[in-house]
Amino acid sequence: MSPKIFVNILTSPKSLFKTQITHGIYVQQIYKRWKNESHLPPKDFSNLQTMQDIKLKLSNIMGISGKYENEERGWLSEYLPKKQNDLPPRSMNDSFDRAIVPLSTDLTLQNKYTTTFKSLRIGRLLEDMDLFAVWIVMKHIYNPMQPPDVPTPYVVVTLLVDDVVINANRFPDKDLILTGQVTHVGKTSLEVTLWLEQCNDDKFERITRAHFVFVARDPTNTSSVMVNNLEPVGEREKNLMILSAKKNEDRKLARQNSILNKMPTPEEQSLIYETFMKTVDRKEPIIGNKILPENSVWMDDTMLETNILCHPEDRNLHNTVFGGYLMRVATELAFLVASAHSKTRVTLEAINSITFRKPVPIGSKLKLNGQICYTSGRVMIVEIIAKVEELESKKSLTSNSFYHVYVAPNDVDSVLPQNYHDSMLYIDGRRRYLDFVNHLEKGQPGDN
Repeated sequence: MSPKIFVNILTSPKSLFKTQITHGIYVQQIYKRWKNESHLPPKDFSNLQTMQDIKLKLSNIMGISGKYENEERGWLSEYLPKKQNDLPPRSMNDSFDRAIVPLSTDLTLQNKYTTTFKSLRIGRLLEDMDLFAVWIVMKHIYNPMQPPDVPTPYVVVTLLVDDVVINANRFPDKDLILTGQVTHVGKTSLEVTLWLEQCNDDKFERITRAHFVFVARDPTNTSSVMVNNLEPVGEREKNLMILSAKKNEDRKLARQNSILNKMPTPEEQSLIYETFMKTVDRKEPIIGNKILPENSVWMDDTMLETNILCHPEDRNLHNTVFGGYLMRVATELAFLVASAHSKTRVTLEAINSITFRKPVPIGSKLKLNGQICYTSGRVMIVEIIAKVEELESKKSLTSNSFYHVYVAPNDVDSVLPQNYHDSMLYIDGRRRYLDFVNHLEKGQPGDN
């Protein structure tokens, strides 16, 4: 079956109300074709910088001592450009870099990165990828107004991460290589494309690829500032830049077409009505008289919650909670949600999107709620919402949203909404599922 036929089956309203045993099989078949990439190690493999080196370099660039304290950085604002033309344009090669996580020789690292199933902890990988993406951004930024002995006036903040498709074959005792470069630039924002690979039998096999979007801020992290424009060099960089620009437009279109901005389509409204009718008690057909169909669960019954006190050890370079840490704890909660629902070991196939809405202050309480918002055969879309609460004022704000795609070995119980809010979340989850399937069919920018 071709990927296009598979997508047509998934989008057929009739198929959405049947248990599709073959869904997970086709997802895996498509993914195996998509991910079958390997190449020889880079020539400088033995001399690559480590992620620990990257941490030290970033601390030096920011002028941070390493001690937890509030450092005054407002004075650095005088070195910021007033307009983008004040900064020289950069190429993708200017920001290109690699780093290694030496798991094959460091037992301490192995233990930190190993799951109970002797695989790699995806949350740890996300932490490294976020930090490395910040390093790539800092390599791109070149500010002639900044004296050589002065810390950078820039603060780099993660806005979102998307289109992360993950190879299930990964090992906790083989070296990891991170590769990245800036692939798109606006006036104050930058997109970084990262590749994560692992050395296996003298070849590097791709584990995942991800797109990180950042915004550059002033030293006090209160307003956006200009960054160097991106000028492509050669056909490869031109093609990457075109694809990344298209991806950026797709993001804007997705925000405009969000369920919060546009009502469901006629097809989606029909889907919700049919789902509602499945839960009506046929013996006593009265609105509000609900029954749970066989092999189904209510969406609310899949929810799990965790509360975390944010400590200084989890801070970033700006003394708020490190985005990579947030991604790790969210991913691990999503695993628990999916595992509890399927009652078996599950595999993280993709992360549809991660959005950073508000910074998380050190010392605040972080509450994460996770639930399954859509299922199809063996596939589960897991939503994690993070809220930050100030301990003194009890004021609560949503800081992050995460959407993970997990796959179980066998079909899982269908998740059904009970009210209109759940129904909209269900529609949103279905869209993310179809986006995931479509993503596997088309591939990603920067595949070559």
